[in-house]
Amino acid sequence: MCGIVGVIEYRGGRTVDPATLERMNTTLVHRGPDDAGAWSDGAVGIAMRRLSIVDLSGGHQPIENEAGDCRIVFNGEIYNHRVLREELERRGHRFRTSSDTEAILHLYEEEGVAGIARLDGMFALAIVDQRKGRDRPRLVLARDRLGKKPLFYADDGRRLVFGSELKAVLAHGDVSRALDHEALRHYLGLLVVPEPFSIFRAVRKLPGGSTLTCDGSGTRVERYWRHEEIVSEGDADPSRLTSDVRALLFAAVEKRLDLEVPFGAFLSGGLDSGAVVGIMSRVLDRPVKTFSIGFEGPASHNELPGAALTARHFKTEHHELLARPDVVSLIHELVAYADEPLAISSSIPLLLLAREARKQVKVVLTGDGGDEVFGGYAHYRFERWAASWRRIPRFADRVLLPAARAAHRIRSARRVSGRIERFVQNGRRSPGARRLGWASAFSEAEVRALGALTFAPADGSTTAQLLESRLEPYRTLSAEAQSNALDMRVWLPDEMLAKVDRATMAASIEARAPLLDDALVARLASVPFARKIGTRPGAPSKPILREALRDLLPAHLLGGRKWGFNVPLDDWFRGGAASFAAEVLSPERISRRGLFDPAEVSRLLSAHRTGTVNASNRLFALIVFEVWADRYL
Repeated sequence: MCGIVGVIEYRGGRTVDPATLERMNTTLVHRGPDDAGAWSDGAVGIAMRRLSIVDLSGGHQPIENEAGDCRIVFNGEIYNHRVLREELERRGHRFRTSSDTEAILHLYEEEGVAGIARLDGMFALAIVDQRKGRDRPRLVLARDRLGKKPLFYADDGRRLVFGSELKAVLAHGDVSRALDHEALRHYLGLLVVPEPFSIFRAVRKLPGGSTLTCDGSGTRVERYWRHEEIVSEGDADPSRLTSDVRALLFAAVEKRLDLEVPFGAFLSGGLDSGAVVGIMSRVLDRPVKTFSIGFEGPASHNELPGAALTARHFKTEHHELLARPDVVSLIHELVAYADEPLAISSSIPLLLLAREARKQVKVVLTGDGGDEVFGGYAHYRFERWAASWRRIPRFADRVLLPAARAAHRIRSARRVSGRIERFVQNGRRSPGARRLGWASAFSEAEVRALGALTFAPADGSTTAQLLESRLEPYRTLSAEAQSNALDMRVWLPDEMLAKVDRATMAASIEARAPLLDDALVARLASVPFARKIGTRPGAPSKPILREALRDLLPAHLLGGRKWGFNVPLDDWFRGGAASFAAEVLSPERISRRGLFDPAEVSRLLSAHRTGTVNASNRLFALIVFEVWADRYL
């Protein structure tokens, strides 16, 4: 696991400054504290910081081919590199190291950009190809299918600058920091900035499953993998589903345990991480090191009891962290590592847990992606109910909505009444608007009230329209499967995977997600979605996962409810962090920034303080943006 940077001056005859390359690379020390390397030649230069996981002594980068006319820097892990190596050696390639990085370079020599599609793993990479001459360099960038590893780039028509993080691209010095107002508007609706946008107009994210090629003729971005091409709802062999999934789960975990460094697992109180730890316990000959975190206070903010049950069942070497965090300090740290607004509050415990685990291990396996792959989110069932609701005449809305709002005055009924109100408000909307409505970010109406539409470009789409465009290839699927497609295309890379990457890399620890294994994702993508979420009302979620591991999992996981880890934002913003929230979102400060309506921000803050609404996620989004803007604008 590493951080990579580079520059290519593809028009104009300029040369890359090694000092600039070094300045960019230095910003990524946290991603790679073990080693550094750089190379430049005329119009092109690449560099990297290394967190040594594979071939500890021989994996120094950049790595070059035998002829010295192709070089690579690489961030990630390739799980099939040994198979590729054997094949390439039979074709006559000579290897100098045991690293997975070198296998990628020889594969590129043999098959060109098309070979990227054969890589099994998580990665962001850059290859410099000088086979047409030093004066005609070609730069190839690529990112893994699901977007587990990040890659940002800025292209001004003469020069392309890239890096694993925004801060590395900005460190070049000639990349504009002008705010992308359309990206900001999408951030308010999603709590993240969706690819290919970045928060800066001059910088873009290379989408997952894509390559970028840059040479004297310009820059081309192409998809080598498309999620829509593997999705269907007609399983060719449903009788083998359980056995297929079980075999793929074990294979996914085992390939991620091919390690030369200490490793463990993050363990929550839920099914997904419990499944991963269970498989690890079955295939390893020693106890798994497991790490869990909880917050002091209500049980909903503390996963430790549930995690302890799982740890005892699998006899792990278990480590617990009961957190009482300095929220103000952590928000500033998260902003510094994320480089753009990322209002995912679970980043806070994840950063704390990663730092705790790093004291003992260098790699952790996680349960990330289980809800996306196995259909575990509640909003998939909402979609099924909404399909039935839309068959009922609209007068039902006029009855149920006022009743829900009246019940909201009763404190004990607010949770249920809020869900009913949200369901009625969203059930008849378009698929993209419904998916936004099930979430807890700003609605389009609230974005308008904030004034956030007034500064967006006239031709910019609303966030709902953006989601509708992402749904075009999925129109023949069920409503639940379309909602899942949006999770795979938007929320997974830009929320879940971005959060995990930034928080773990901040602690210099590598996270591996076996439930997002390429082969497992492909197999589950062919399954009718009704089978993933089940048909029996009240049945446990993710029945396919539970059935595949029925003999392995303890009873509390097999029959347990879905467990979502709740960060106590609402308590923090009414308690210890209330003064910080009031200061950051003060009318004077909001007015000075000139982006949002200070009266509307104050109204939202007041409503949360008095308990009228729980606006904690929306307040967190505004606070994160303001702290970010102080640092970067």
